[in-house]
Amino acid sequence: MYPDSRYITIRGLQLHFRVVMPAGTVRHRVLLVASPGQSTHSWRNIVPELTEAGCQCVLCDLPGFGLSECRDDVPQDHETRAQFLWGLLDALDLETGSRLNCWHLMAHGSACGTIATMAMLQPDSAASLMMICPALYPPLPGPLMKLIARPGFRKLLGAFFRKYIVPIKKFEKIAAWVYGRPLATPQLTVLHDNMLRLEGHEELIQRMLVDGYRVDTARLNGLFMPAMVIWGGRDAILGSSVPMRLKGQDFKSAEYHVLAASGHCPVETNSRAVRDYLRGWIRELWV
Repeated sequence: MYPDSRYITIRGLQLHFRVVMPAGTVRHRVLLVASPGQSTHSWRNIVPELTEAGCQCVLCDLPGFGLSECRDDVPQDHETRAQFLWGLLDALDLETGSRLNCWHLMAHGSACGTIATMAMLQPDSAASLMMICPALYPPLPGPLMKLIARPGFRKLLGAFFRKYIVPIKKFEKIAAWVYGRPLATPQLTVLHDNMLRLEGHEELIQRMLVDGYRVDTARLNGLFMPAMVIWGGRDAILGSSVPMRLKGQDFKSAEYHVLAASGHCPVETNSRAVRDYLRGWIRELWV
């Protein structure tokens, strides 16, 4: 729990979010969404850069993850997630008595599919997209994805969770592999706590694996707002280079940058480099 934690209930589901305001006038509005398994805590090194530039920052946990309500029946498809998040942003706009605003959308991992879908649903409300290590394709080939969708797969998920996630020492090794380096104890503790909230919710995890990567990539090139993709050059999950399918076909209009020394989570392990790109992005493209 954070001292600035807030909650909103949309369609019977409680979402956790935080709002961080700049010291002066609000010049931009930014939504930051962490990937499943992470939380609003992941953006702690990025928010100061944004508030200094006059950004109102809204940090939200995806439905079912972080401090948002965790239930096995929580939808994990991008369109439903996008509708939840637009509902939150519309509520915040109305709360301040302002008209509905344009928002800069930032996300990590598979949450990038959610902000892309947000832009597809309401393009006039999305000012720009910034994707950090976007996971926009299914994690396994089609035949294997069919196996993941079977009810029996939940038992395998439960066994894996109990063996590799619950024991902190084993989880520490997995986290180091994902992040590209060992994590400091406070960071590891927050990440481990986030994962432990999912214990016993194998159906939710299965739902995320099956539905959480179904992005309508055929529509990405139709998005007219500026888009930046930052990739980890040591990303053990997605690979060390941007997929040619993404860069050369599905999202040719985006601006791409690879952080050679970063793993899958550069906003935490290489935040200075991310802030450098973000600073130039704000100065050149945000009006």
